Amino acid sequence: MIKAIGFDVGHTLINYRNPLNWRSLYHPALEQAANGCGISLSDEMAAAATEILLKYNTRLNYREHEVSADTIFGEILGQWQLDVDMDTIKTGFYSFFQADAAPYPDAADTLIALSQKGIKIGALTDVAYGMDNKFSLRDLASLSDFIDVALTSVDVGYRKPHSAGWQRLMDTLQVSAEEMMYVGDEEKDIVGANRLGITSVLINRTETTADFGQTYTIQSLHELLTLI
Repeated sequence: MIKAIGFDVGHTLINYRNPLNWRSLYHPALEQAANGCGISLSDEMAAAATEILLKYNTRLNYREHEVSADTIFGEILGQWQLDVDMDTIKTGFYSFFQADAAPYPDAADTLIALSQKGIKIGALTDVAYGMDNKFSLRDLASLSDFIDVALTSVDVGYRKPHSAGWQRLMDTLQVSAEEMMYVGDEEKDIVGANRLGITSVLINRTETTADFGQTYTIQSLHELLTLI
């Protein structure tokens, strides 16, 4: 019997109109961040920051351990040799990518319906470039009333498909793997859930097919109501 459902965030609950790999958008994001600090981004500064961001780009360089935003932007500011406020530069950089973020139309009413059935709701998400929770969880603000616990890779210290995030989510929601379902849009979501015996659900909003070994495939979050 399913007592709790965990959700990925990006492209599952929240629609981000940016590519999964941010590489092509580094320059305008860095430019916005620099402008917010009252400085002009030179080509040399952009190149130095890009080299650091590429090093921590998990779409290019796989890792399961998480690295904090302070580590990443500390390196960038060290290369720039400028005394500027780290929080300001992080705000400018991250807000560039979050500008158009919005819940999918099927998100809120599905979470409400699940809650009304007594299902506990959790979120477990990897963040980009160590994004602090005050930034990453902002995108969930309109859904927060329906989510019992929200965890990020920064909280856990590991990225998917490492088991630590799912284990902490189950512990917090006080359910076993057999009592939990997890919904995500990527292979790592399915692989990680399957490792622990959690019922895995791939949400695929595209016309293509994908088989990562998921228990179920859905095209809309509304379909979850038929699975529990």
